[in-house]
Amino acid sequence: MGYFDALTSSSFKTAPDGSHVFFPWGVMGRGYVIPSQQDYERLRQQLKVYMIVMLVLIIGTVASQQYIAAFVAAAALIIFHQIWIRYQLRGLQRSDERLTVNDSFTTQARTHSLAGLWTLQIVSLVFVAAGIFILVVEPAKWLTGLACIIFFGLCAAVFSWMLVLRRRSSPTDA
Repeated sequence: MGYFDALTSSSFKTAPDGSHVFFPWGVMGRGYVIPSQQDYERLRQQLKVYMIVMLVLIIGTVASQQYIAAFVAAAALIIFHQIWIRYQLRGLQRSDERLTVNDSFTTQARTHSLAGLWTLQIVSLVFVAAGIFILVVEPAKWLTGLACIIFFGLCAAVFSWMLVLRRRSSPTDA
């Protein structure tokens, strides 16, 4: 489950004093100090499980071409997430720490294995090529091909940036 560990890690930061800070809204909001290592581990695990369930439900409904069900599942997951986050934050102290986009991507890049990042990069590029193939072979499905190119092209750009950040943050890994 290294992929989900890396995804989850982008919501946390270690403060200079060694405490863990949780950023439930990512770079768009404030952080909250997690009082203990046990609470940190529990919150990370719960967030990871939520991300796995979310991905399975969304991909499963979209893959089965049940688009209304996918929309309903996404809406229900968003509502659940909002309620769950508010429940998790009660009693936590706000932090003055800020999470930058670069911090988030750097943490995620360091948490992914180098082989994992390269695999994600290659798979993204294969899907970009598949989108181009769709455009050429089945022009009537241009929307699918274009969506594939745009989405996986953005994924490839993100994974490229993470490879750069990983190399900068730990040159001995490369």
